[in-house]
Amino acid sequence: MQEKEINLIDYWNIIWKRKKFIIISVLIVTILAVIISLLLPKWYKATAVIMPPATEEGKFSSMLGSNLGAFGLGGMFGGSESQMRLLAILKSRNMLEALDDKFDFQKKYEAKFKFQTYNNIKSNLRIEVGEEDQIKISFLDKDQDLVAGVVNYIVHCLDSLNIALSTTKAKSNREFIENRMMMVQDSLAFFESKISNFMEKNRIISIDEQLKAEVEKAADMKAQIMAKEIELDVMKTRLTPNNQKIADSEIALKILKDKYDEFFDHSVSDKLFISLENIPSIQKQFAQLKRKEVYFTKLLEYLGPQFEQAKIDEAKDVPTVQVLDKAVRPEWKSKPKRIIIVFGSLIFSILLATMIVLIKNRS
Repeated sequence: MQEKEINLIDYWNIIWKRKKFIIISVLIVTILAVIISLLLPKWYKATAVIMPPATEEGKFSSMLGSNLGAFGLGGMFGGSESQMRLLAILKSRNMLEALDDKFDFQKKYEAKFKFQTYNNIKSNLRIEVGEEDQIKISFLDKDQDLVAGVVNYIVHCLDSLNIALSTTKAKSNREFIENRMMMVQDSLAFFESKISNFMEKNRIISIDEQLKAEVEKAADMKAQIMAKEIELDVMKTRLTPNNQKIADSEIALKILKDKYDEFFDHSVSDKLFISLENIPSIQKQFAQLKRKEVYFTKLLEYLGPQFEQAKIDEAKDVPTVQVLDKAVRPEWKSKPKRIIIVFGSLIFSILLATMIVLIKNRS
């Protein structure tokens, strides 16, 4: 411990002996830092704050991000889709081209090639995402009167490009739904025509009502046949075989049976009745056709409102970016930070001069 104290005292004595060198070195470096900081050009920064448009798909992720933000985990799941799209637009080549065309940055930066101009613009453009999903857009330049105009124009271009992208997406969505609706309408017309032809071919007016009436009539005729057969049997027991009444009853019974057989004969031209023999097959085919017609009808009812909404979305031309803070002309420079430069140079010069003194003393 004593040896350590002695060494510290020795170091202090060495520094004290060379204090003149250290003071002169520090003064020279500090004066140079002051001069350099005064010669450095002033840079100004303007900032605008915007909010991405609210979307249904982003509500859950935004709410979850806000809750996790209290634990320092707000960025775990990234931003919303609209926020990601705005950030992509801000970093796009289209944005750089728009700024160059508006403010002629290639001439301002005296760049020979476009990529050099775009690199200079990107180096002076600052984009930050806040904890509440707000986006801060800042621009640095030596022209105090220019920076606010650049930032506000960036916001304007951002809104315009976002509207164009949204409109393009809405147009594609509308075209897809429209094409799908045309396919559904064609399919529906096809099955409606097929049902009409099927009903005409099979003499169908209302299959349920016709079947009910036909079954009731067939049952009634079957009862008449049974009654006529009983009546004929009774007559045969009471009358002679050559009796005219027996012959008349047999003729009447034959007529009833022929009429009854017509219910099962598909060649009969009576349009009010369907052949009972073909009823199972007809019902099955009719049900299949009707089911397809109902399916395409329901699908058309579903696509109709979506198609109208898609047309509304395509026609929208409203601002999509909410401007919380518009950029204004900065009142004070953003850099250089002269105090930091001078104070940092002072500390650095003291440490450097001290190290030089101690190293020279050892040698």
